[in-house]
Amino acid sequence: MTTRTSGDLLDVETIGTVTVAHFRQRTILAFDAIEAVGDRLRGMIRDQGARKVILNFSRVESLTTSMLGKLVSLSHEIDAAGGRLVFCQVDPFLRQIFDICHLPREITIYPDQKTALAALEG
Repeated sequence: MTTRTSGDLLDVETIGTVTVAHFRQRTILAFDAIEAVGDRLRGMIRDQGARKVILNFSRVESLTTSMLGKLVSLSHEIDAAGGRLVFCQVDPFLRQIFDICHLPREITIYPDQKTALAALEG
């Protein structure tokens, strides 16, 4: 099942017990977009009970530190709920940003969605 958020910011699908969110934009820079994505992701945890979440960055080339903060906050919220957040298909440039900003080590980055799914379902 795929659900699109308003403004086409995310495609969200459930594969087995895993929720996969695909970013639809190459850059996540605008304040409104960051807030909308953050709200949607938090809603997946709070309202829909998502506990195994993959964020697929295959289309994303850059994002702001504000968006990075939202992702770290999301990671803490999922951890507190007994779940796990992982990333996949992160562009090398974006990966450098994550490394420079000391993205929490709990957020594993997988090369592709298939590998991330196997890790969360296993």
